[in-house]
Amino acid sequence: MENRIKEIALQAGAAGVGISSVDRLDASVPSMDPEYALPGARSIISVMMPLDGDVIRRYLGKEDHQPLQRHETEVYRDLFAVSARIADFLTSHGNRAVAVEPNLDYRFKDGRKYRRIPFVWRQKTAEWLSSSSGPLTTFFKRLLVQLLYEKTSDYTDWNLTPRFSHRYGAVAAGLAGFGWSGNVMSPQFGSRVLFDTVITDAGLASDPMLEESPCDGCRICTRVCQVGMIHETRESHVTIGGKRHTHAKRGHNLRCIFCCAGFTGQDLHRQWSTWSPGRISLPDNDDNIVEFWNTFAKENLWKHNYYSRCLSDLVFHSDYGFIRKPRDRFRTTCGNCQLVCWETREQRRENYRILTRGGVVVEGPDFSFRVVKGEGL
Repeated sequence: MENRIKEIALQAGAAGVGISSVDRLDASVPSMDPEYALPGARSIISVMMPLDGDVIRRYLGKEDHQPLQRHETEVYRDLFAVSARIADFLTSHGNRAVAVEPNLDYRFKDGRKYRRIPFVWRQKTAEWLSSSSGPLTTFFKRLLVQLLYEKTSDYTDWNLTPRFSHRYGAVAAGLAGFGWSGNVMSPQFGSRVLFDTVITDAGLASDPMLEESPCDGCRICTRVCQVGMIHETRESHVTIGGKRHTHAKRGHNLRCIFCCAGFTGQDLHRQWSTWSPGRISLPDNDDNIVEFWNTFAKENLWKHNYYSRCLSDLVFHSDYGFIRKPRDRFRTTCGNCQLVCWETREQRRENYRILTRGGVVVEGPDFSFRVVKGEGL
């Protein structure tokens, strides 16, 4: 059965597939517990697809962002289609199996607080709040946000615990090892890869794990993050398959959200930006970052500005995920820690050079973006 599973995945377009018993996973770590998605789980199947290097370098160099955002969405959907095929094969042979969505699939969505406001109304409300309006309507929008924000957002767990961590699954199944950034790296593609996971109650033989991580400790990932998410020297550890794995101590998830959702594109490094004109400066430490986020959201959610549009898009993406969302609503702005880290140090250095010489994104009329390079900086 293991060979047939791999044939299905590879024939459907996967670049790699690995299998692991759940015994390798530390269920005390919530995102490493497969029983949340499938009680009685015995095995996981990890599926891998790479991102196109030429598309990535065009994105890093500020030539164009649209090809990457379309490409990333397509790869996520292709990944999920492969996982669904594997799950169908397993169920057709009398096993239980579930294909976990590859991204934006968080556990807080299962809570009653989250479900108390229907999906369609969250969307309509976010759209209305960020739309253009006259002084009187704008006044009432602001009043509503101040009165209701805490009540309508307290279901969100900013730890962003997924149903199952595809990174942990990829390490357990022998496809990848941890990079310093906390992303996982394959020997063939570095960290410019995406993963998905099938969880099943079938007892399957495990593939060997990687003996060594492909990460060589270059720390370039720490220099491409505008918000200081990745600590340069402090470590975190996780145990998978009886082996202790090391990666950087990471900041609060909200720090990453501020950058990847486009609220800030130039905070720590002034000579270049992400694909965002946002210029929010984050606190130096994470002690009060949740309060900082809440204040920021309440001050901007009701306005017709770039930040209110980002907040509206964030609600949209959180609800839809990558599999069901319309493609024209997604905008990639960062992802640098993953995208620069290719197989060799020479490639990473070149990616860093391309990124840091790519220029700065600024806001144009009607929330359009333009790139400023060279002497125009």
